[in-house]
Formats: sequence, structure tokens, C-alpha cells
Amino acid sequence: MSAILELNDQALNLYRDGQLVASSPGYALVHGKVPVFGDEAAAKSRLHPVNSYNEFWHRLGMDPLPRQIANFRHHADMAYAHLMHLSELSAYQGELVIAVPGSFSREQLAVLSGIAQQSPFVPKAMVDTAIVAATAAPTDSEQLAFIDLQLHQATITVIRNNNGRLQREQVLRVQGGSWHGMANSLVQTVNDAFIEQCRFNPQHSAQWEQQLYNEVPDWLRAINSATPEISIEIETDQARHKATVQTADILGDLQMMQSRIEQQLAGLASSLGGSLPVLLSSRAALMPGLKSTLQAGGYLAATAVVSGEQLAEAALRLAANAPGGQSAVPFIQSARRQQAAPENTATHRHEPATHVLLDGLAWPLSHQTWIAAAEVPAIVADNPPGTVLERAGKRLQLIRVQHGG
Repeated sequence: MSAILELNDQALNLYRDGQLVASSPGYALVHGKVPVFGDEAAAKSRLHPVNSYNEFWHRLGMDPLPRQIANFRHHADMAYAHLMHLSELSAYQGELVIAVPGSFSREQLAVLSGIAQQSPFVPKAMVDTAIVAATAAPTDSEQLAFIDLQLHQATITVIRNNNGRLQREQVLRVQGGSWHGMANSLVQTVNDAFIEQCRFNPQHSAQWEQQLYNEVPDWLRAINSATPEISIEIETDQARHKATVQTADILGDLQMMQSRIEQQLAGLASSLGGSLPVLLSSRAALMPGLKSTLQAGGYLAATAVVSGEQLAEAALRLAANAPGGQSAVPFIQSARRQQAAPENTATHRHEPATHVLLDGLAWPLSHQTWIAAAEVPAIVADNPPGTVLERAGKRLQLIRVQHGG
């Protein structure tokens, strides 16, 4: 059975038999005799910024690098070396199906086909990640949007049903909405807390700054588990410094990033003239507040988050009938539409509320102070518009404001 590679420079994830067996972020560190890739390179990127590289997948191509970097002539050489690293990390060299971001150009797909064929893997097919996601979580909607986070950008891919086939219609790049940007925002918020609470600036030392970046995944897990605050410690030669950051402050600092994504969605919904359900990749769902913001805005589909395991299973199904015997790796960018699973008749389905009504004014659920952000998704799922809630002595009525035509 083929393995599945979910290609995203935030992390290349390799799945076998439905399980994640290797994950490697798109970082290279050329410092010393042997270049290193993945987690080790990412964990030292702030210690050796001049020798750290993380754009070789984002800018995949054959154009010569502006300066000599070890034996790498261009970004394609670095990407190839990363595939070699992933093969060694996973101890796998067999057939491979590659799920590719919709932001890849034709030229980049051609380069990917070439380096994959030269790698230890045996590429069977490339499939569009958004198409895979749409088949992994089928809906009855005629159109939907798939949001994913890459290291240097967010992407919104619009999928349409065209005579029973799902086809990619357009891909929007949201600059400033990237995984890298999210990590920078989190670190800056924590750094400011250290300055305010301890009169200590971690960014004055590459070692301390690197520690903060290495802890970002732990912070995300804590924030998304509704932890009200996170505590961070840094021990120096002279002292141990501790700062506490409120989750609400982090959500506030990420609001601009979320707004960019929501504004793009609102523009799409308006131009398409209809409802636009949204599917999130597991990476996008980790952005604190994004899921609840979109859910409060009425954008999310019934199945909101597509896991990596779901993507791997769907990609394997799509590639089952890929043509063989071609010089280039075949690229699958459409799929037969799957019908949504029958809904449980014991549960009444309702369109989600988007706002709360108080004293004649409608407040977006993502921008109000009476209901905690962590509560919003469950409240929206369990309570239809018209429900009246008691919060802080106030009677709040859930209502729905429709987007699009």
C-alpha cells in the first residue's frame, strides 16, 4: 500500500496504514559540514539565522540561489535533500501519493514531480490537498472553501461542484496569515509580558528567543484546551524569570490575522452569491480563535476540521485509479462528488447563530464580552437562533445574520 505525503512547509507529514509515521518542518540549517533538516534545523533557526533556510518549498524552483549555500544550486536541491531526510526519518522508500497545496504553480508541480522521481520514494500520483479535503468531509453544498496554513502564507481554496465532480475554482493567498506570522505574534506577546512583569527581554539573546519559539506548540495546545493563562519560565545565569500571559491577550493580538482571513471569506461569499461552508485543515484549526471566529460568523460546515489521517485516507482513495506509465507524475485536481452522510434524525439540525442580541443591538459572537470565546463553539452547536441565554445578569438572544446572497 502506498504511503501518503501531506506536503506543507509547516510540516511534511508522512502517513502509512492511516498513521502518521514521520513529520518534518520545512527548515534547513547549513552550519557545519553536514546540512540538517526538519525539527533539528527548526530548533536552532534562531541560534544561526544567517545559516537557516525555510523558504525552499514556498519558492520551489530551479532558479539559481543568489549565493552559494553548501552544494545546493537552487531551492529544488534543498527540497530534494529534505525528501531524502524524510525517507531516512520514516525508514520508507516505497510508493508515495503526494497531497500538494493549491498554491503550487504548474512549474512548481513539474519540479516536484522531477525531484520526487529522483528521491528514494516511488511517486504514484500528486493530488490537490483541497480536493482531498472536500472528499474527506463531503457536504451537500455546491461550493465550499478550504483554509490551510503554510509556513509563509494562509490559503483559501474554493471548490465547486461541476456536474457531479468537485473542481478547484480559485486559490487566494492570505499574506500575514501564516504559521510563521502566528508564531511571531505569540512570541512577541510573551516577550512583552516578560518585559512588563520582569523587566527582562528574552529577545536580547538568541538562546532565550529560541526557547520561546520552541515552546510555541505547547502554548497552542494549552490555549486550544481553554486554559485561561499560560506561564513561561526562562532561567539565565543570574536568575529565573517567569511571566504569565492571559489567553485573552493572545487572542486579541491574533485578531488582525483572523480578520484578514475572515475578510477574504466575506468577499468570496459575496462574489459567489451564496453560502460558503468552510473546512479547516488541522493546522488552521490550531490558530487560537480562528475556528470560533468563523463559526460565530456562520461560515463553518458541519464537519469543520479535516484531520491529517482523514486526508491520508481520502488521498489514497483518489490515487487508486491514477494512470501509470507516464514520464511525469500524474496530478489529480478533481474528484467525483461524495454525498454527505445522512444526518441523525434524532438530532435537529439548525443553522448556527452568528450574533447575540442585547437591547436592540446585534453583537458578533466573535466580538462580545458576555460569553467566553472557549464556550462559543459548543453554544452555537447546541443552541439554535432564538435561544435566550442568561449571562452576567443579562438576557442574550442568539440570532443569525446571513452572509452572501
